[in-house]
Amino acid sequence: MKTNERRFDVLTIDGIDVDLVITVPRLPGPDEKVMSKLIGTLSGGPAANFACAASRLGLRVAALAELGDDPAGQLVIDDFIKYGVDTSLIHMRRDGKTSFTVILIPPGGEKAVVVVPTFAPEHSVEQLQAAFSQARLIYLMPLANFGMLAQLAHACGTEVMIDIEPLDGVDREMMRRIVADSDIASFNQFGFRSAWGVAPSITAARQLLALGPHTVVVTLGAQGALAVTRDEEVIQPGFATEAVDTTGAGDTFNAAFMSATLRGLPLAERLRFACAAGALAVTGMGPRGRLPTVAEVNQFADLGHADES
Repeated sequence: MKTNERRFDVLTIDGIDVDLVITVPRLPGPDEKVMSKLIGTLSGGPAANFACAASRLGLRVAALAELGDDPAGQLVIDDFIKYGVDTSLIHMRRDGKTSFTVILIPPGGEKAVVVVPTFAPEHSVEQLQAAFSQARLIYLMPLANFGMLAQLAHACGTEVMIDIEPLDGVDREMMRRIVADSDIASFNQFGFRSAWGVAPSITAARQLLALGPHTVVVTLGAQGALAVTRDEEVIQPGFATEAVDTTGAGDTFNAAFMSATLRGLPLAERLRFACAAGALAVTGMGPRGRLPTVAEVNQFADLGHADES
């Protein structure tokens, strides 16, 4: 089967939770109490945010995950359906409690996040193989079983994109193995520095290509992003926007980069498109407060493709 004839463009693996979103006048310090305002209990999680953003950008997206059979799990399902994400590969664990986070958002939008995992999702090899064979690419976080997942995906002719934030308990050698099993490795600037002990740069990113991925991308916050392949290297300055909430901006960036990649755009256009999508994402409140369409991103980035939906 040719990869472009597969049922899904992208399959996300787990990375789902429900976000309790709260605004605060400032992030509290030790033994400090601040008054807050509840924004809401919203469907979130990095892979789930990516899935919704990618679907909004026109990709055929499915989520492979295990949720609790509780109201939070149903909230996730309902939100996926709203954004056109296929939920046929999601399993609801009987008497399970869906993982959640608490997100504190001060003025300026630079959030603090508390993650509360409730159980480890379980997927059989047979389930994974059947799912991977339907997708052109899988997108996931660096899970404990990442190497096995990546090998299964590659055996199915499916590429692997990984999103790397700062990680506890992952040493340099383990990170090298994770990157080696990836086709597209995406870091935020803090994850890159944490993993390799150096500031992100074209030179530092290019050294990672020798491990195996064909593309390395690093987001630099408001400063933009950089990306390298074996033949190209690009630095894209950030777009000026007024940040309301940065939750999910990196996930939207990655979804936009993947959308542009699957459409075959040159690296410079892919990175500009992704930076523009990420900049638009921070102008809405919540993990999916502003998920733009292709036409909206093109118009904002002045890419000259505003007729695309």
